[in-house]
Amino acid sequence: MSDKFNKPKKPTKKVNESKIKVTKPLKRRGSNSSAKTNKTAKQAQAKSKWLSKVLPLDEGKTANKKSVNNHSSHQSKTYTSVKNRKTRPVFNKNSGAMSRGGVEADGGRFAMVWAVALVALLILLMRAFYLQVANAAVYQEKGNELITSVRTQHTYRGMITDRNNQPLAVSAPLSNVSFSPYDYALSYYELKKEIKNTTNEKRLKSLNKRLDKMNLARLASAANVDVNKLRQATKIDDSIDVTDADKVAAALPSGKGSHYFPLFNKVTPEIADGVMSLDFPAVYEKQDFRRFYPQSQPNAQLVGFMGQNDKDTGYKGRSGIELMYQEKLAGKDGKVLVLKDARQSSLKEIEQIEPEIQGEDVKLTIDSRLQYLLFKELEKVGRLQGALWSSGIVVDVQTGEVLALSTWPSYNANNLNEMTGESQRNRPLIDSFEPGSVMKPFTVAAALKSGKFGKHAVINTSPGYIRVGGYTIRDHNNLGSISFATLLKKSSNVASTKVALALPADAISQMQQQFGFGEKTDLGFPGEAKGMVTIPKEREYARRATVSYGYGLQVTLAQLAQAYAALGSGGVMHPLSLVKPDKPTEEGIQVLDKDDALAIVEMMETVTQAGGTATAAAIDGYRVAGKTGTSRRVNPEGGYYEDQYRTVFVGMAPVSNPRLVAAILVENPQKQHYAGEVAAPVFHSVMKDALRLYNVPLDKPLKTQ
Repeated sequence: MSDKFNKPKKPTKKVNESKIKVTKPLKRRGSNSSAKTNKTAKQAQAKSKWLSKVLPLDEGKTANKKSVNNHSSHQSKTYTSVKNRKTRPVFNKNSGAMSRGGVEADGGRFAMVWAVALVALLILLMRAFYLQVANAAVYQEKGNELITSVRTQHTYRGMITDRNNQPLAVSAPLSNVSFSPYDYALSYYELKKEIKNTTNEKRLKSLNKRLDKMNLARLASAANVDVNKLRQATKIDDSIDVTDADKVAAALPSGKGSHYFPLFNKVTPEIADGVMSLDFPAVYEKQDFRRFYPQSQPNAQLVGFMGQNDKDTGYKGRSGIELMYQEKLAGKDGKVLVLKDARQSSLKEIEQIEPEIQGEDVKLTIDSRLQYLLFKELEKVGRLQGALWSSGIVVDVQTGEVLALSTWPSYNANNLNEMTGESQRNRPLIDSFEPGSVMKPFTVAAALKSGKFGKHAVINTSPGYIRVGGYTIRDHNNLGSISFATLLKKSSNVASTKVALALPADAISQMQQQFGFGEKTDLGFPGEAKGMVTIPKEREYARRATVSYGYGLQVTLAQLAQAYAALGSGGVMHPLSLVKPDKPTEEGIQVLDKDDALAIVEMMETVTQAGGTATAAAIDGYRVAGKTGTSRRVNPEGGYYEDQYRTVFVGMAPVSNPRLVAAILVENPQKQHYAGEVAAPVFHSVMKDALRLYNVPLDKPLKTQ
C-alpha cells in the first residue's frame, strides 16, 4: 500500500503521556476517518487484482490474503511508524523472467526459441544464396526483361547489278507513319493538368505553346487527313477534371483503332518527313525496305523475286539470283540491347549484342542493254508467231560469261500478281528438250576425232533415205554425195546416220558428253536441268542413228550455247558464269582439237550463206556461222505431234575470230515452223546489236546498195 495512507502527523511538541488521558484513537487533522477507510479498502482491492494478474495463481492468492490482512490490521491500527513499517518485494528473490522458478527452470524454453530463430535465419540465408548466387542469372534476366529489350537492327540488302554496275535489283527505303489516339489523349490531359497546377508565368507560357502545337489541324494538314476523323479517334473532352485520374482514364480512347491510326503506308522517306518534321506527339514512323526491279520483265526469271518467308525472318529471295545469293545479299541483322520505359518505348541503346553485317552487292556478267534487246526480240517473235514461249542466251566465247539470258512471256517482279507458274520459269536453264539438228556439228566432231573421216570426206546420201532397224530416215531431197560442210548446210539426216553407223556405238554420245551435255553447267541456278545423253549399244542401230541428228537425248539451251562457244574458242570449253568473279577464272578445258573445232565453225558458215537453211541469220559486214534445228514436239500420250514444232538456232560471229554465241528457241510457232524462218531472224537482230555494242570489228565487206 502507498505510504501516504500511513504517514504520521509530525508532533509539534513532546507531550507527557502520563498526564494525558486518551479516551479515543487519534485522528488525523482535517481527515474523515470513514472516507479514509473506504478509500484504503478500494486501493487494497485494486492492488490485489493487480497482484493476481502479475503473480502466479498461488502467490496472487497469498498476496491477496496478505493485502486483506494488512487492510484489517490497518483498520485496527490508526498509526504506524515509518521505522516499524516493513516493505515486502513483489517478486521473490529467486524468481525468473516468468516468475515460475529461476533461469535453470526456463533453459529448455530459451533453447527452443534460439533453435527456431537459427532455423529461420538459416532458411533466409539459403533463400538469399539461391536468389543471389545459385540462380542469380535467371532472376537477373527476368529483371532485365522488365526494363530492357532486344531490338533487331535490320541490314540493307545488297544490290544486284549488271556488268556495267547498272542496278537490276535495289532495296528502296519505305516509311510507314501512324498516329496513336490513346497516346495523344494521354499526353494532352497530362499537359492540361500541368498547366492547371502551374503558377510560374514563364513556365505557364511555355506549356501553353506546347498545347498549341498539339492542335490536330496541324497533323491533318500535313498528312492530308480529315481533321474530324482525328478528333473522333482521340475523343478529347475539355470539360473533364484533369486532376481526377479516374475521370481521365475513363475519357481515354479504347477499342479498335485506339492505338493505331494509319497516316502513310509504304511511302518514300521524303513524304514521311513532311509529318515527322512536325515533332507531333503520338506520331510514329517505322521504316522498312522494298525490293525494286528497274528492268523487271527482261530480267524477271534470271534475277528472281523476294517473298515473305515468316514473321521472324521477313522477306527472302525466293527464286533466281535473289535465292542463289540470299546470304550474301541479305547480310546479317544486328541485335542491340535497349533501355525501355513503361510504354515500351526505347530510351537509349545499352550495348551491341550482335554486330550487323551489311549485305553485299552481287555483280552479274549480264549486260542490261543486251538483255533488253534480247527480250524485245523474243517478245516480238513470240507474239508474231503465236508461240507458246521463246527464250534466248548470249555468251562470250572467250570467257564463258553469260551476257544475256531471257524468256518471254515474263512477269513484273514489282507486282507479283501478274506472275504465273509458267512465266517464272527460266527456260534456257530449267527446260530440257530434244534439240534436233543443232547437234549435227558434234556428230562431225566425233567423225573427225575418230580418224576415220577427214575434213574433206565425202558421204553418199543417195537415194535420199536409208532404212535402219525397221525405220526409214529421210532427207528433204536426194543430195547425192556430200561433204561435211554440205551435211551441215543442208542438214542431212541420212549423212549423219551413215557417219554414226560407221563409228563405234558410243562415239557420238561420248563426244556430246565431252561438250557438257548430260551435266549441269557451273551456273548453279536453282532448278537447273542437266538433260540426258543416252549411250546406245552396239546393235541399237536406230538409236545410234537418231542420236546423231539430235533425237533420243535431252539438252538445255544453256548447254547448247556453252558447247558452241567451245567450238568457237578452238575446242576449249569455258564453263558458263553468271556472276563476275573476284579473281581471274581458270583456263578452259580442251575438249576437241583446235583445227578440227575451227574447221567445223567454217563448215557452219555455209548454213547462213546462199543455199543454206539459215540465210536469215546472216549479218552484213560479218561472217556468221550457225546451225538450225527443227524438231517435232513430244506428245505426252506417246510419239510426236504431227503439227507442233520446236525451232532452234545457235550461231556465232564473227567467224574469223568468234566473239559471241547466241542460242534462240521458239516453242511451237503457229505461222511458220522451220528454224531458219522463225529463230534465225531473231538471232540476226540480237547478234547485230550485240556486235555493235561491243565494237567488234567487221570481217567481211559491206554490201553496196
